[in-house]
Amino acid sequence: MSERGPVSAPAPAGDRAEPRLGSLLGAGVIAAGLYLAPHYAPALLPLAIVSPLPLALQRLGSGVGSAALATVLAAALVGAVLSPGLAAWYLAVLVAPALLIAESLARGRGILRGCGWAFGLLVAETSAALFFASGALAERILAPLEDLRSEAFLKELTAGGVPAERVSAWTEQIGTLHDAMAIVFPAAYVIAGALLVLANAALLRMYLLRRDPGWLEDGEFERVRWPLGLVAAFLLAGGAVAVPAARPAAYNLLLVVSFFFALQGLAVVGFYARRLAGPPLLRAVVVVLVLANPWAPQILALLGLFDNWFDFRKWAEPPKEGD
Repeated sequence: MSERGPVSAPAPAGDRAEPRLGSLLGAGVIAAGLYLAPHYAPALLPLAIVSPLPLALQRLGSGVGSAALATVLAAALVGAVLSPGLAAWYLAVLVAPALLIAESLARGRGILRGCGWAFGLLVAETSAALFFASGALAERILAPLEDLRSEAFLKELTAGGVPAERVSAWTEQIGTLHDAMAIVFPAAYVIAGALLVLANAALLRMYLLRRDPGWLEDGEFERVRWPLGLVAAFLLAGGAVAVPAARPAAYNLLLVVSFFFALQGLAVVGFYARRLAGPPLLRAVVVVLVLANPWAPQILALLGLFDNWFDFRKWAEPPKEGD
């Protein structure tokens, strides 16, 4: 990653050092409520993904001890309503990564460093789960695809007036996707973990930008550039596809590396969008239009890959004195 600029100093610690019982209880109850809501209304699933946000804010506002007590309260509520197993999953997969991001911010390391810590934790947890329960994880991710090509679902399509040739094409497409996911499901779990980290980091950043921007480093995400070792991994995985024995691992590595290059490409887009002469809404619309393109993942991945050689962002930097 490129060299970072100075980190903005957070607001004085003395303003946050005094934990309050009300905020502690509120953070725990709200976090648990956000996680529990989708169990009663599945459409509210995004709330569960960002449910650790109150706990992260409690860490920034009142310190480690207060955040730990709020976390224990949230886990106890989840365990009481659902089960201890789901409470443990909630702590390991959702809460711990979000608290690592907050911890990095509290220590002045920046939000990106925290994202790295959180992603590393999720990769370790995913690797352990794949080692001990690979079949169960594969079944969980393939089950929805099995339903989409089941006889019952195909009969519903036919009864709804879908022509037979379109039903046949649908079955073929779902079958192809099923066969692909049966190979790359480990990479899918890793990417899902990365998206989870990004969702929490983005929401935390948006909140702090409005309420307390002193915690944040300006333009931190826009300077993302992965080491050249990632390019080497991409080329190595591409070559390993030609070896049948190494092909499954190569496909998984290619998918994960391409995802990270897409993030670097998005950082380039964000870098130029921020420098457009216009209101913030216009810059946000530009980024949304890029993401709305059906070929956005491929375009961003190629942009991120070639950015390692051409450094596209340097063309928008003001010239140095004497140039």
